[in-house]
Amino acid sequence: MRGRVDGKTVRKDFTQTVQDKGGDKKTQAHATERMTRSLFGCSTEELYKETGGREGDRTSLPQDAQTAYIVGETAATHRLKATPIEGNRSQKHVQIVDTVEDASKDVKGIFPWNW
Repeated sequence: MRGRVDGKTVRKDFTQTVQDKGGDKKTQAHATERMTRSLFGCSTEELYKETGGREGDRTSLPQDAQTAYIVGETAATHRLKATPIEGNRSQKHVQIVDTVEDASKDVKGIFPWNW
């Protein structure tokens, strides 16, 4: 498939990959929270509040934050696709969230607020 890639496309691919690996909405929420903490050093709620964004609307975040999410979700998607996720629902949840956090930590250093 070809076409322009944007934050919405990356988010959709990330969400689908979490589901494909056995995660649910709770897993998605926890993975996103861990990614946010890794990339920005704060909770998702704090990020939106501190930047004046509207919670749940990434387009309301500063461009640098949107870019960081795109990079983080791209890295996490590829890492998840390459990682065997096995076990029961609870075990898969933990493995998915941990994998997303690891991928996020790997890319966080490219952003100036983490230097």
